[in-house]
Formats: sequence, C-alpha cells, structure tokens
Amino acid sequence: MKKIIIGALILSTAVFAIQSEDQYKHCVVCHGKQGELVAIKSSPKLSSLSEEELSMRLKKILDGSTSLSKNYVGMHRTKLKNLAPEDTEKFAKYIVELKK
Repeated sequence: MKKIIIGALILSTAVFAIQSEDQYKHCVVCHGKQGELVAIKSSPKLSSLSEEELSMRLKKILDGSTSLSKNYVGMHRTKLKNLAPEDTEKFAKYIVELKK
C-alpha cells in the first residue's frame, strides 16, 4: 500500500511539472526562459520574486483583485487560463526553480 501511495505522489509531481512547463511556455516571450526579463517595461523580473510573492501575484491576477490595469490583467488571464487557482503555489515554485 505504501508503494502505491508513494508512486502516486511521484507521478502527480511529475505530471504537474510537465503542466507547469507547458504553462510557462506562454510566459517565456515576455519574461524569458528563467524569468530574467522585465516584461512590458514595468513588471519585475519573475526571477527576483519569492515563491510567496509570485504565488500571491498569480492569485490576484486570476481572481481580479489586483490594482493592475484591465489590459494587463486580461492579457495575463488569457495566458493563465489553464492554471487553476489552487495550483498557483506549485506554478510559482516551478518558476522560482527555473533560476537555479
């Protein structure tokens, strides 16, 4: 039974890593392969943000509670349409690990 549970955890982690990689492909053009670029001349480098800060920003974009412009939020929501709110922490962790 333990082997099944451990196997399921490993598989789910691998699946989410693949999903995060696919999701981040939408971000690369503006933010760079490792989050090293300043996008739209105003957003911070993703690589400079902590996992917690990045997760919070993603959640605010998804739920619309950010003070950023409607165009900015709309563009990001379109690119993040496949990201579930409960997955923002995992996606933020993936992005932070890109710089390592």
